[in-house]
Amino acid sequence: MFLILFKLISILPIPVLNLFSKLLSFLFNTLNLEQKRSTIKNLKHTNMLSAVSINDSIQLTSETFLEYPYLWGHPDNYKKLLEVPEKKIFADSSNPKLIFTLHMGCVDVMLFYVSDILKNLNIIFTATKNKDLDNFVKEIRESRGASLHTANPTGMAKFFKNFLRGENTIIATDLVPHSTGKYSKFFGQECYSLDIIEKLSNKKTHDLYFVYLTPGTTKKYKLNIEYIANPINTDEMNKCFERAILQNPEMYGWEYKKFKKLSGKPRAIY
Repeated sequence: MFLILFKLISILPIPVLNLFSKLLSFLFNTLNLEQKRSTIKNLKHTNMLSAVSINDSIQLTSETFLEYPYLWGHPDNYKKLLEVPEKKIFADSSNPKLIFTLHMGCVDVMLFYVSDILKNLNIIFTATKNKDLDNFVKEIRESRGASLHTANPTGMAKFFKNFLRGENTIIATDLVPHSTGKYSKFFGQECYSLDIIEKLSNKKTHDLYFVYLTPGTTKKYKLNIEYIANPINTDEMNKCFERAILQNPEMYGWEYKKFKKLSGKPRAIY
């Protein structure tokens, strides 16, 4: 069922896909669905409400929501959405790469591209409540040669084993940890954050990069790549995220419930 649905979405011209996203955005706004409510709460909490258009943020959320099945039905569709860098990337040295990113635009656009150019790429995968969908998406994401590891003890053990063997890694680290993490700041507010980049970069075995998407000129997305010469801590990682977000704040996934698992009371803002 998923394959048929995603295949149908994947053959839509981008203008038609955007038309459906406008309809979805209309529903989010009109029905005041959770995505809109969480977006507003996050923006208020971070004092970003005056800097971000709610309507534009919800519209970009809706576009991203449909871009995932658009890619899952035909992974090569990422080439229709991404301006590919002209020069060879991640070529500073022959060392393996440790890449971190955030949910700014459709992350799978980036994952499919990086999977095409880096061998032995490892990706951490957060499972949903639908096992059939998880298995399907995992198979699609691995179709470019990457290895996906579920964010559970078994999956993380395999991930760390591959990392220590010198394989490449890309991780979206702006999520709230299921278990181990540390308290940091995100736009001045306490946020329970993943500290895996701090731990892994301190091993000094991999070249460290921060990559993120911004609006392109000829296609929807441009890939930004920053080489980071020294290990970073979790506070510095979040500062990288803030800097990227401020370039185009509506593009960030503000609907994600980032301010949960707080240290005091209330434990969440939602």
